[in-house]
Order: sequence, then structure tokens, then C-alpha cells
Amino acid sequence: MPSLAITATIAAQTIATERKDARHKVRSITIDNNGGAADQEIEVVDSFTTDASVDGTTGATEAAAAKTVTRWRDTVPAGFSATYNKEDLEGVECLGALTVKGDSDDTDCHISVGYETV
Repeated sequence: MPSLAITATIAAQTIATERKDARHKVRSITIDNNGGAADQEIEVVDSFTTDASVDGTTGATEAAAAKTVTRWRDTVPAGFSATYNKEDLEGVECLGALTVKGDSDDTDCHISVGYETV
């Protein structure tokens, strides 16, 4: 199972890139906010681009567009850590890029995400 460790940032960080005909299932998340400056809300965000399409009724064309959808969210208080396993994350999957972000930049809040691409 691939995994990646990052620190909390407001900007979404890519854990796994978007792949056609595949999805990323989140299998584990560990958030170590023991040294963090404040409570940290962590989000798993699905980031993808829709295909251009034509409305069958009106004939109107809809251009391809970048979309994001929050698939999971939790808050870990400063001075604490949390671990989530496969059972806790059942159903958390991204159809596009698997990205993670926090609600503030904090180099002392460490996040590790394990995933499976299927």
C-alpha cells in the first residue's frame, strides 16, 4: 500500500494523481498534532476535471471544468494525535486526484495517508 507523509497546509497537497478508469481508496490516516500550534481540521479532497458534454435535451455544450469534493474531514486538537484505519475510512475514495489539506499552515502537524489504487 503506497503512502505519503506531509505537513498540514491550507493548500491541498497531492497524495495520488488523477488516473482515468481508476480510483484511490483511502486505507489509513495518521495525524500527529502533538507539536501543533492549534487545533487542525484535516480534509481529504477529491480533485478532478469533468469531461465536456452536450445536454441531450437543449443541445447546450458544457465545457470541461475542474471540480473538488471533500470526501472526509476531522479535527485533531493541538497536543493530540489520531489514527484512522481501513474500517474507519470505509467508503472514502477519490475518483480524481487524492489530495489532503489542513485549515492552517503548520509544519509541526504531520499527516500520513495510506491508499490503494483500484
